[in-house]
Amino acid sequence: MFIRVHLWFLSVLEMIANCLAEAMNQADVINDDLLRASRRARLDQLRHRFRAQYGDGPVSVWRAPARINILGEHVDYVAYLPTASLPFASREHEMLMLYRAAPDRRVRGASTHEAYAPFAFDFVDAPPPADATEPAWLAYVINSPLPAPHWSNYVKGAAFFAGLKYGEQIRHGIDFLIDSNIPPSGGASSSSALAVLAGAALREVNHIRIHADELARDSAQAEWFLGTRGGAMDHLTICLARRRCAVHIGYASRRSELAPLPDDDFRWVTFFTHAADKGREVMLEYNERAAVSRLLIPAMIDDWRGDRPALAQAWADALNQMNDAPQAALDQLERLLAELPAQITLAEVAQRNPKVFAECEQAFPTLVAARRERPLKLRSRARHHVSETRRVAAGVRLLRATFDEDAVRRIAPVDTCVRELGALINASHASLRDLYDVSTPQVEELMSILRVDAKVYGARLMGGGFGGNLLALTKVSNVTQLIERIQAEFYGPRGRDYLDEGAVMVSTPGDGLSLIDDES
Repeated sequence: MFIRVHLWFLSVLEMIANCLAEAMNQADVINDDLLRASRRARLDQLRHRFRAQYGDGPVSVWRAPARINILGEHVDYVAYLPTASLPFASREHEMLMLYRAAPDRRVRGASTHEAYAPFAFDFVDAPPPADATEPAWLAYVINSPLPAPHWSNYVKGAAFFAGLKYGEQIRHGIDFLIDSNIPPSGGASSSSALAVLAGAALREVNHIRIHADELARDSAQAEWFLGTRGGAMDHLTICLARRRCAVHIGYASRRSELAPLPDDDFRWVTFFTHAADKGREVMLEYNERAAVSRLLIPAMIDDWRGDRPALAQAWADALNQMNDAPQAALDQLERLLAELPAQITLAEVAQRNPKVFAECEQAFPTLVAARRERPLKLRSRARHHVSETRRVAAGVRLLRATFDEDAVRRIAPVDTCVRELGALINASHASLRDLYDVSTPQVEELMSILRVDAKVYGARLMGGGFGGNLLALTKVSNVTQLIERIQAEFYGPRGRDYLDEGAVMVSTPGDGLSLIDDES
C-alpha cells in the first residue's frame, strides 16, 4: 500500500513538474519573441544609420553579451593556483557591432553613444607578424608608449594583435557602428565585448576561421594594448556562454564547461554605483594585483624549494590532490599560503630575486617605476585567491546537485540552493572588500541597502572594482520593489535617476557571441 501511495505521489509531482516546465517554456517563447521583435526594430534603425555614415551595401551584425560574474573575481590572472570562475552571459543586455569589410586595411568606427566620437586608423602602426605570438605581442606593448585614453584603443588592440598573428591574411579593415545597452565602466565587460567584436569582425571579413576559445584568449591579450595585464574571464564568458547556464572556467586546465543555473523564478540584477576610473592610478592598482598574482607569489613559493623544502613538498602534494580531493587540497593550500610574508616591496624583490624583478620590470614597467618602494600585499591577496576558488567549487557542486537531477527531485531544494549560493556571493564580496581592497565607500553604502532586503539572497561587487556594478540575486517578484527602493535610498539622494542613466540591468542567463544575419 505504501509503495502504491509513494508511486502515486511521485506521479503527481512529475505531473506538476511537467506543467511547470511547460509554463516556463511558454514564458521563454514569449520573452524570446519580445526580445527578437525589439532587436529587429533596433537593427532596422541601426542599419539605416550605418548606411547613412558609410554608404549603401551589405551589413553584417555580431552580438556580444554583457558578462555577469557570479563567483571567481580577480582570479583569472593567477599563475600559481588552479583558480576558476563562474560567470554567465546576459540574455537581455548586449553590444551590437554592425560592420562591413573595408576595401583597404583601414578601420573606421562610430558609436550611437554621443560620448564616443568616431575614429579611424590603419594597420601602418601594427607590429610585424611573428611566429611566437604572445612574446612578440608582449614585447610590442611594453615597448610602445601607452595610448591616450580613448574607446578606439580596444579596437586598435584587437586589430594590431590580429595583424601580428595573421600578417598578410589581414587584407581588409572594417567600417563599423557600435550600439550597446551595457553600461560603460560598470564591471559588466563592455570594453571586453568591444575587443571581442572587433576581433571577430576582422577575422570574418578576412575569411579567417573563428574558434571561440581562441578568439577569447586572443581578445584578452589584445586588451594589454591599453597597459593592463588582465586575464581572459570576460572574453571566455562572452564567447562560450549558453542559455540557462553559467560557464565554469578553469584557468590552469584551460577548460570550460557549463553548469546549470536557477530557473525563471529568479533574476540577477546589477546596480551601477559610480564609474571605475580607468586612468593611471587605478591601472596601477590593477597591475599591482596582477604582478603579485602572476610573478611575486609564484616566486615566493618557488623559493621554498631551496630554503623550506618541507613546505615545497607539501605544496606540490596539495596541487596533485586537486583533482581527487579538491576541498582537502584547498584547505592545505590555504594553510601553506599563510606562510607567505604579509607584504614586500619591489626594491626587496630586486635584491632577493633579480630575475623575477627583471620579469616584473618587463611586464609592468609603469608599476615598477611608480611603486618600487611601496609595500605590495601578498598574504591577503593569496587568501582571496584560494578562498574564491573554494567558493566557485562549492557553487558548482551546489548547482549541479540541485539542477542536474530530474525535475521531480529538484522542486524542493531550489530555494535552499539559492540561499546557499547567495551566502557564497556575500562571502565573495567580503573577500574583495577586506582582502583585495577593491571596494569604495559608495559601493559599501549601496551594499548595506541591498543587504537589508530579506528577499535579496546575495550581493557583491562585480568586475575589477573601484566602483562599477553590484550584483544581486533575487526573486522575480521582488525586482520592481527592489529597484524602487534603491532609487529612493541611493540614486535619488544623489540627484540621479536609474532610468535616465541606464544604471540597472536585469538579466537571465543567455547565449554568448553570435553572428546575426539580416533576417534575425
